[in-house]
Amino acid sequence: MLRNYFLTAWRNLKKNKLTAGINVLGLTVAFTCCIVLFLMVQRQFSYDRFHKNVNRIFKVYSVSHAREGDKLSASMAYPAAPAFKAEVPGVEKSTPYMWAGQGIRYGDKELAKSIQLVSADFFSMFSFPVKAGNRANPLASESDIALNETTAKALFGDSDAIGKSVEVKLGSHWKTLTVSAVLEDAPDNSTLQFQTLARIEINNDYPELKNNWNFQHHNVYVQLKPNITQATAEKELREVVKHYRLANEEEMNTRGFRKDAAGDYYAFKLASLNSLRFNEELGGRNAVSKLYLYTLLLIAVVVMFIACFNFVNLNVARSLTRAREVGVRKTIGAGKKQIFTQLWSESFLLCLMALLPAILLVILCIRTFGEKVSPAILLQPLVVLSILGGMLFVSFLAGGYPAWLVSRFNTVEVLKGKLKVSRSSGVRNGLILFQFVMASLLICSTIVIFSQFQHLRNAPLGYEQESLISIPIKNTDNSQHYLRAFRQQMAAHPEVVQISASDINLGIGKDGSQASMANGFSYKDKIVNTGLLNVDYDYLKTIGIPLLAGREFSAAFPSDTAQDQDNIVITESMAKQLDEKQVIGLSFYTDSAKPKWTVIGVIPDFHLYSMHEKVEPLTLHMGRGGYGYILVKVNTGNPRHTLTMIQDAYRRIEPANKIEASYITENTLRWYEKEQRLSTLFGTAASIAILLSCLGLFAIVQLVMEQRRKEIGVRKVLGASVQGITRLLCKDFLRLVLVAFLIAVPVAWYFLNQWLQNFQYHISIYWWIFPFAGLVMLLIALGTIGFQTLKAALANPVQSLRSE
Repeated sequence: MLRNYFLTAWRNLKKNKLTAGINVLGLTVAFTCCIVLFLMVQRQFSYDRFHKNVNRIFKVYSVSHAREGDKLSASMAYPAAPAFKAEVPGVEKSTPYMWAGQGIRYGDKELAKSIQLVSADFFSMFSFPVKAGNRANPLASESDIALNETTAKALFGDSDAIGKSVEVKLGSHWKTLTVSAVLEDAPDNSTLQFQTLARIEINNDYPELKNNWNFQHHNVYVQLKPNITQATAEKELREVVKHYRLANEEEMNTRGFRKDAAGDYYAFKLASLNSLRFNEELGGRNAVSKLYLYTLLLIAVVVMFIACFNFVNLNVARSLTRAREVGVRKTIGAGKKQIFTQLWSESFLLCLMALLPAILLVILCIRTFGEKVSPAILLQPLVVLSILGGMLFVSFLAGGYPAWLVSRFNTVEVLKGKLKVSRSSGVRNGLILFQFVMASLLICSTIVIFSQFQHLRNAPLGYEQESLISIPIKNTDNSQHYLRAFRQQMAAHPEVVQISASDINLGIGKDGSQASMANGFSYKDKIVNTGLLNVDYDYLKTIGIPLLAGREFSAAFPSDTAQDQDNIVITESMAKQLDEKQVIGLSFYTDSAKPKWTVIGVIPDFHLYSMHEKVEPLTLHMGRGGYGYILVKVNTGNPRHTLTMIQDAYRRIEPANKIEASYITENTLRWYEKEQRLSTLFGTAASIAILLSCLGLFAIVQLVMEQRRKEIGVRKVLGASVQGITRLLCKDFLRLVLVAFLIAVPVAWYFLNQWLQNFQYHISIYWWIFPFAGLVMLLIALGTIGFQTLKAALANPVQSLRSE
């Protein structure tokens, strides 16, 4: 029986190739879109789920309540992890997680691999499989080191790494350690990514600072005991703050901080490991907003519903042509259930035909939006079941209503040719209205998101981005030496205009590098907050910032590098905080730093960070320590060649540095990768929605033209012109599109306006965006409708009236 249903369904589809083709095309696009978006979202929610104790592992961070807003920090001191484990009853285990530099060597082979320092509890907390070596406790001794598989293979090839001695670079010192374990590489969906792991006790300053709470430079993770809640542990952590007097309440009160609900100025809080991927303050640059993921799911649902509505409309449009077939089947004994099953089997077959090419398209475009999703994920049981379940659901959703409608046809009316389906027009119009509301929303959203992205991208940052190159320095301890050597090398190159250095990059480098540093202090009973930037000579000239008053740092003034005073250049907003008539020559002590600060220059405000953040007051110091980046201003007609030349020249100075140099224009664009991705996503979704909506509109036009065929014939016989008939037929459909647009406008304006409030600097929603989006929708709809209506208006009335 089932075989006959599908065989008949296949024959019917072959007889109606155009309708079947439109259905398959729409569903293929929708399935592809939905599966890709589902896999992207599923991957994000899979982060860190592979850890056995994921629900009990938390990242510790501190929170204080400043006047301008809450301040969160995940940086902890050396004593933090041991204190949490020993003194907090609800904490079972703890480990620091500290980046200690790059560099590991074996014999004459040296690799730029990062060194992460942890405690012995690390492997009992996190589920990173040990491939070889000490599986029970890979870091049992302070002289042990664990390598991931990639690092071990790069150092030792195919030979056994266990028991061999390697040297790791910590600052400017090399320490010898013994390889105790080789680990499988951390999965892509792991928050913690590492190449080597060693004990934190080996760090150079650990013996001196192991009991010092003032120097905070690494993360700490804790594992709670079973049945201990997060709230209970956070309450217990407050006692650690009080025991070690980590909050200077008098100073914090003076600086405008306020107490929290528990009466504390400063407290430790916990963020669950499985939430870090979605925490943009604690999860780092790669954190993803849950709102973004829900938006992806919403787009997938909208696209799928549009495709289903097209399916419904096309099948209803076909119902008139299949009415006699249904009447004959009923006459010879077929029941409603059998007719429903027959028609649903056609829907199922169409869905299956759409799913197969959709799977191939998913494999081809699975990385379109930059996600590290392997095609092998399609074979996972949960994914397979979800896809098949989704296909069955769609076949029932899209095929169910037309099948139910056709199975209810009155047999006598059908066989007499008096069937009317006008009562279903309200449903069909509602479906097409929904489609165009969604398409209008996506068009408006695409325009606004793209405009905001362009605004962020092109907004002046206060310095010259063009022709400015950033070179990351790997070994910052030798940065002064590298800078001098590089200046000497570049002196012979006329395309190099200026060279300087700083400890903070402009934008985000190719290695993902960015940094920040801030300070707050009291000045004449006022709270002063400022970002800090250590720079070298010629920094302002190199990046093109003019002086408003005073001078910049210069080798002609020995006081700029003197140990007993600290000359500074400040921005306008920093000068306003000091609120002095004459700031040049002003000297003062800060709360936490000596020697005295002396203002030697004032410059305009500029965006050291992205346009997501409000421009902040800045204080520039002459760098006495290590720099992180060399900045090179060039004047060249061949940017790529000049970049390669500069990069090659610098690598001769620091051969171990494999990090690539980049133009600042590229770096600042990386600030807005999420907005660019969102713009691309909405543009693609809008295009798909318009395509599918047009297919749906095509379906409803086809249905109405079939219904009004005789009316059109009568009008033509009575002298109506082709233009008049076309205008009459188009009117109702264009009115439907116009109503959809009017519904979409206020909804789009509200949600887009809310989204723009997330930016410190954003566009206004220009009035022309909505008329433009409406015009686009109208023209597309007119093109779709016009073909069908013109065809109907040009038809010979004899064909439609011959049976009257």
